[in-house]
Amino acid sequence: MTALVIKAMALIPEAFLEYGSVLMSRGIAPQRDEFAGHIENRRDEAKPNLTFIHALPKPPVVVAMERHPYSSQTFVPMNGARSLIAVCPSDTGDEPDLSRLQVFVADGGQSVHYNAGTWHAPLCTLEQPGEYVMLRWDDGGIDDTELRRLDQPLEIDINIT
Repeated sequence: MTALVIKAMALIPEAFLEYGSVLMSRGIAPQRDEFAGHIENRRDEAKPNLTFIHALPKPPVVVAMERHPYSSQTFVPMNGARSLIAVCPSDTGDEPDLSRLQVFVADGGQSVHYNAGTWHAPLCTLEQPGEYVMLRWDDGGIDDTELRRLDQPLEIDINIT
């Protein structure tokens, strides 16, 4: 079966607002953005999970979508690796609405903050290994992450024009 090919766009904060926040420097002047992402924990028993991730590069293909229904999730790149960001809202059955999938390429200086309940592709580093700090609220149970494998892989054209 041939994969569908979807064109990615550069990650800009305004295009990502429905799904969360993009945190990035706006130049060389001093900058401090207070409350830059809506950090959310919907479970009293969950604890902050600060994780270090070393990810190997992968082909730009989306094979699954995941979400964290009770927690926001933030990825902060530490070594400048570009990454693939694929997001979509839920459909009427509370599953990923792939007909509304949006795909972005984050440059290595952009942090991505997903709102709680946002369907997104698992971390996909492009071209080089990536190192990230990730923050999410977890309780160690099966409700921390919902994962849906796609019936058909989605190939992503990452050539940004």
